[in-house]
Amino acid sequence: MEYGEAWEFQKRLHGRAVASNSEAFLMMVEHPPVITLGKNASERFLLSGEAWLKNMGVGIYRSDRGGEATAHNPGQLVAYPIIPLQAFGLGARAYVHQLESSVINTLLAFNVPSGRDPVHPGVWVGNDKICAIGTRIKDRATMHGIALNVRNDLGIFGLIVPCGISGRGVTSLAQLLGTGPEMREVKDEFVQRFADVFSCRLDFSPVPLAD
Repeated sequence: MEYGEAWEFQKRLHGRAVASNSEAFLMMVEHPPVITLGKNASERFLLSGEAWLKNMGVGIYRSDRGGEATAHNPGQLVAYPIIPLQAFGLGARAYVHQLESSVINTLLAFNVPSGRDPVHPGVWVGNDKICAIGTRIKDRATMHGIALNVRNDLGIFGLIVPCGISGRGVTSLAQLLGTGPEMREVKDEFVQRFADVFSCRLDFSPVPLAD
């Protein structure tokens, strides 16, 4: 799904979550090659010009999430939880911690130990980031979320300074395991771990993209 289309769909779901203060959603997608910048991100973390990126078929968006530059492409699991935090009894910090736990537990199911960095949000395997996290909380409900590298081409990260952090790398399940699991396996595992961590039940049903 194109990033812009997914963003607009998030906004619709966010409106529903805010209006109900109980309805929550978990949107999972893969994006075509795209670089996104957080709302206050510095363009100095882009290592190539916007025109060149577009000529190479890489989209670019300035999002309203927190954080610096990150990249998305096929083979990366992008999950956008849209959650009314009050209904889940969570504050912003606890929410991000639980998102990280969901990813850490997912990776452990594939025998990949990972952890947090005390300074930089996300999930790390040693010195390398395997999952970026960037969120926004508006009207006490969340938007944006996580980007977990499963079997995507990591070369796209050479176009940016990932998350504005120099001197550290990125990795993926495929790189760590030699041959990565199928995306469906990782999605299924993440859904289960997310439900466990957030103490919720996920019922999957189609939601129209347009009113």
